[in-house]
Amino acid sequence: MTTRNPAAAYRSTAVETRVHEADPHQLIALMLEGAIQRLRMAEACIASGDFTRKAKAASEAGAIVDSLSGCLDFSQGGAIAARLEALYDYASRRIVAANAANDAEGFGEVAGLLDDVFAAWKQIKPA
Repeated sequence: MTTRNPAAAYRSTAVETRVHEADPHQLIALMLEGAIQRLRMAEACIASGDFTRKAKAASEAGAIVDSLSGCLDFSQGGAIAARLEALYDYASRRIVAANAANDAEGFGEVAGLLDDVFAAWKQIKPA
């Protein structure tokens, strides 16, 4: 496959390598990081008027949040998993609403919530 953008190809390869080498804990961290990056991109795209890229970034962020929700282990996570499920459900709905309304603050709100989860997740050491 040829690419017209060598930098994009390099980034894609670097991400694929990180995913393939990651343990489950690191995969969740990568997903959180990816969702936050896409939310920040959507926020910036509203400011620049690039609504096509905003929609793509929002869609990708929403898909990642939905995947995070699907990764929850309720048998081991208990109340924390239930709270995360509620947070991810809210985040997903908020992303859809922010996308429809071109609401940069909505994207920023969700990015902030996921930043908090990401910071806490990085403090957890896998068993």
